[in-house]
Amino acid sequence: MIYLKICKKIISVILILTLCAGLFSAAAFAESDKLNYLVLGDSIAEGFGIKNPDEACYGKIVANTNDYNYKNLGVMGRNSEYLSKYLSENEEYISSVEWADIISVSIGGNDFLLNNAALLLAQGIIFKNYSKFDKIGEAFYLNFSKCMDRIHELNPDAVILIQTLYTSWTADYAKTPYTQAAKRINDAIAKYCDEKSENIYIVDTRETFDNRTDLISSDTIHPNAKGNVEIARLVLAKLYEIGLGQNTEPLVLTEGIDRDYLNEYFGFPLGQIITFLANLFTGNLFHSIINSVNV
Repeated sequence: MIYLKICKKIISVILILTLCAGLFSAAAFAESDKLNYLVLGDSIAEGFGIKNPDEACYGKIVANTNDYNYKNLGVMGRNSEYLSKYLSENEEYISSVEWADIISVSIGGNDFLLNNAALLLAQGIIFKNYSKFDKIGEAFYLNFSKCMDRIHELNPDAVILIQTLYTSWTADYAKTPYTQAAKRINDAIAKYCDEKSENIYIVDTRETFDNRTDLISSDTIHPNAKGNVEIARLVLAKLYEIGLGQNTEPLVLTEGIDRDYLNEYFGFPLGQIITFLANLFTGNLFHSIINSVNV
């Protein structure tokens, strides 16, 4: 009798373990069945214009909408040279690229903004001299090519989505050199994609963001919460077009919270003064006022 009870207990334990193993395997299979989505690049990729990028940047919105596994390695200040370096030497970057089925890349803005931005803008605004812009564009093309070639080397099957550089300033005198800088970056991206078109697609942000100060944070550069939703919309449209997504309308599970970075960094009242001057210089202040009146 005791022996029979022991046998029943053993059988019950085995059944429970088998059931748990089955459930675990099913969950693991469901997770592995999802596409892996990686975001690489700069502060735009990171979601720097909002306070809660882990929940509400465009990469997270895309992942939520299409039910992808998701990883974001965007870093403020990253330019094409450093991205190339990390793709060659950093184990987290290497393993993440190998893991990914889809890779979104935002890069190029810091190739201009990281070094001598004021000098470049002054040359463009005052002297209309863009020769240094050309040199930076040429250097970007070489570094960008290294980045893309390395990604293809690590993961030949990964689909790469490259975002163009938009112009976020509205006053003509400030917008012109910014547009000239963006043109060098975007031409280099287009050149590479024309030469090596396999598994690489351009997500063009320019038309959506042109003169749309309502999509830009108070620092005049980064997408705000609304801007992140719009980038997600563009990425989703491209994924739908190439057959890797089922939805084009962004699924926003958590609302983004706009970040006021200059106020955060410099504090009150200096931060408010700098924010005001930045928006005044770029023309975004007047453009925002006009838009609000028209609405």
